[in-house]
Amino acid sequence: MEQTVTIKGTKSGIILVLDDKIPFSQLKETISEKFQSAASFLGSAQMALTVKGRELSDDEEQEVLSIIKLNTKVDIVCVLLEDAEKEKVFAKYVGKSDLAKLEQKKKELSRKEKEIYETKAMVQGELLKKEKQLQDMEAQLGSGNARVYKGILRSGQEISSQQNVVILGDVKPGSRICSVGSIFVLGKMQGSAFAGMTGDRDAIVMALELNPQQVRIADLIAIAPDAEKKTGFRFRKNVVKEEVSEPEVACIEADHIVKKAYNQTFLKEYHIDR
Repeated sequence: MEQTVTIKGTKSGIILVLDDKIPFSQLKETISEKFQSAASFLGSAQMALTVKGRELSDDEEQEVLSIIKLNTKVDIVCVLLEDAEKEKVFAKYVGKSDLAKLEQKKKELSRKEKEIYETKAMVQGELLKKEKQLQDMEAQLGSGNARVYKGILRSGQEISSQQNVVILGDVKPGSRICSVGSIFVLGKMQGSAFAGMTGDRDAIVMALELNPQQVRIADLIAIAPDAEKKTGFRFRKNVVKEEVSEPEVACIEADHIVKKAYNQTFLKEYHIDR
């Protein structure tokens, strides 16, 4: 069956071919449907419009332009007759082929979609890694061997416990945690921590982001370099060339409090991963 409306794309813009045997009033709905279907391909380029197959009156021409504006993002810069002079006018307005530009945009979108997919996969991998680390920590704590605090520990607040302490939130500067056992912060640790209060040098202080004002484990103390009076910083951090987004832990090593990544290597060193 012969089509009554056809849309073609050329270097000169859009060619709209209309059946001259059907009343224009009947063609309008089909014209609208055709441009709706082609809207994503046409994009938002500036184009010229050439009408073939029938001669349109000024009113009919305006109706076609209104249909295009309503159903696409195309900006019709001029309506051309089928002659070389009109082609020159269009070239002055548009220049390079917008169809080629559209193809380039499609390639760019494909690259961006690939980048988004790879980023999502990387984030999911990091989440699985964090989940495994938290499971390891949970196994170390054991059942019923910890005091759990849910929420943010703010400046001036203090928690003291005869058990391990788990904070489900951030620990703000000016706050303090004291524990006979170890301290685990599932958030940012920016306050002061005292683990192993009764002399347990195997106690640790762990946080998803470990930037405390002061850490004390048993009889040793480490103070942040930006603390008051610019005290020398004995909180020695193992050097890691690449930045990694993983929990960190403060522990005693060779009579110093050191800062290390809380990962499988640390768990094996401290005989936790058994």
